[in-house]
Amino acid sequence: MTAYEARTTLYTADELLEGFLPDDELGFTETYDFSVYRRFVKDGGAAPFSPEVRLRQAAHDAGISGALAEYLGTAPPLVGVMGGHSLSRKEPAYLLVADLARHLTKNDFLIATGGGPGAMEAAHLGAMFADADDAAMEEALAVIGGIPKLPRLNGELFGADGSVLPERREDLRAAHLWLEAALQAKDLCPGQHGKSLAIPTWKYGQEPTTPFATVYAKYFQNSIREEALVARARTGIIYARGGGGTIREIFQDVEENYYEEDTAKFTPMIFFDPDGYWQNDVDIDPETGRNLRRQGVRLDGVLEEIFKIARARHHDTAECLAKIRFTVDFDDIVRLLESHQDAAQENRALMLKHYADARPAAL
Repeated sequence: MTAYEARTTLYTADELLEGFLPDDELGFTETYDFSVYRRFVKDGGAAPFSPEVRLRQAAHDAGISGALAEYLGTAPPLVGVMGGHSLSRKEPAYLLVADLARHLTKNDFLIATGGGPGAMEAAHLGAMFADADDAAMEEALAVIGGIPKLPRLNGELFGADGSVLPERREDLRAAHLWLEAALQAKDLCPGQHGKSLAIPTWKYGQEPTTPFATVYAKYFQNSIREEALVARARTGIIYARGGGGTIREIFQDVEENYYEEDTAKFTPMIFFDPDGYWQNDVDIDPETGRNLRRQGVRLDGVLEEIFKIARARHHDTAECLAKIRFTVDFDDIVRLLESHQDAAQENRALMLKHYADARPAAL
């Protein structure tokens, strides 16, 4: 495969991680996935220098969108799980997301995330181990818990010649160990692997690919990826603890629901964290300027006021607000998602028909 090869199928973990060298301390940088990221950065990142590169990236992303539409045509009801990259593998919130994703997969939902670390990885891990026994799941969590956190890989990683900057070698070595622990945990899943869908982007390609998803709709353009993730996961979206990216996704979902004409198609929004992260007022330490005393971004009152405005003309405010839950009750979440899945499947069928109808013209 080459960096900008046009595709008609989604990726697999084996394709993206091809070339991984487990005995090399920077072995994950030898994967196909990371080689594409190197090329992506060299060519200008999200704003390529060359019109030819822009066209080739666009053709690749169009092919991925087509493959994703085909995959979703026969997929179970799709539930999005959003959450922060920085959530540690040992935090209770991570473990709870993994347990929830496992529970939802057992109940015939397809988990979809942005394909990154943290809460997203936890969701794919739980989905993969849906059919495994509790002992296998606990063993996998113990293995990845040995490398609990992915280092921050922001900023420049390479010199002008494409080689790794000496001052970043330790970060990349730690990222290699993080990925190696995930691969060891994956090997502990016996028998049938539960399915899940990752929708990542090479904008964040410095992060190793989490290996727990079944298929990967990986894009060059993050905006297309975000739209694919939020627009497709209309059975419901679950928001674990997260920062700026998760907040953006929340309000993208708010916009979808704000303008929804049909009450039945107002998509459930589930805010999921054992510490009530989305219901805590921020509490900044005046000495450090950091939010250390209590983590949280309070949204419950904000969302209620927004949807009072949005739904007033439809006279369905109460019905829609009932689909916004701040809960960690698995059974309550399943009941809410099941109550909406028929409307979501109808909506998805319509979206896929529109895509199929438009596809010949695009060719």
